[in-house]
Amino acid sequence: MSVDMKTLKELRAMTHAPLSDCKKALEASENNLDAAQDWLRERGALKAAKNADRATTEWIVKIKKIGDQIVGLKLACETDFVAKNDTFHDLASQILDLVAGYGAVESYESLDQAKKDELNKVLQDNFVTIGENMQIADVFTSSDNGYIYIHPGDKVAAVVYFDGDADAAKQVALQIAAMNPEYLSVDQVPQSEKDAMMAEFTEEMKDSGKPEEIMQNIIKGKMNKRYSEFVLMEQVSIFDDSKKVKDALGETKVSGYVRYAI
Repeated sequence: MSVDMKTLKELRAMTHAPLSDCKKALEASENNLDAAQDWLRERGALKAAKNADRATTEWIVKIKKIGDQIVGLKLACETDFVAKNDTFHDLASQILDLVAGYGAVESYESLDQAKKDELNKVLQDNFVTIGENMQIADVFTSSDNGYIYIHPGDKVAAVVYFDGDADAAKQVALQIAAMNPEYLSVDQVPQSEKDAMMAEFTEEMKDSGKPEEIMQNIIKGKMNKRYSEFVLMEQVSIFDDSKKVKDALGETKVSGYVRYAI
């Protein structure tokens, strides 16, 4: 049967699917617009299942405020071309809106199966348009007060949960994105990790011949230097190398952070 051109244009505008697929969908559904959309969804689900094992080595990260929540997403795809595509970014926004409705979410793995199925169906429905395997690597929500920073390119993002000055929080968010700390403060470093560091530096100093007091001061200095490499509050500020992050904060208090990347 012949395809109605007006309906073809309408289906194309609604789905952004390839023109050839839109044409096949209308032929199969006898120009019924709703049935044609169902045909495209089914085709997308079949293609998505067929290509589910293809590697997703590119990604974007999105974090934004929706209502009274901060919502985050890591969304992976196969190629950099798709990662930069507006349609892929629109899909990410659609997923963020869904996740915002789930309430408190710690991670993708913490979601119940019904919510995972709902999110995966959104990916399947968009497969015909995007044409690549896609995976949700992670999601989260938070109701805490936070400053959000998205690094240009949407590959790295950070949220700083804070009380105080937003400009100070912004600097910390950029610090997190750039320096990738593992812990907020020394208090959060596991005791086993502290003990391993202490044993390492004690072994280095055991044959130094220095008095015990001096040796202990040197070990303490080594510990502090190591902390400055991976503990946020002990890092040198990227905005003022004469200060540690904790000293550059002023009266602002940071209670936690999230760094999002893949």
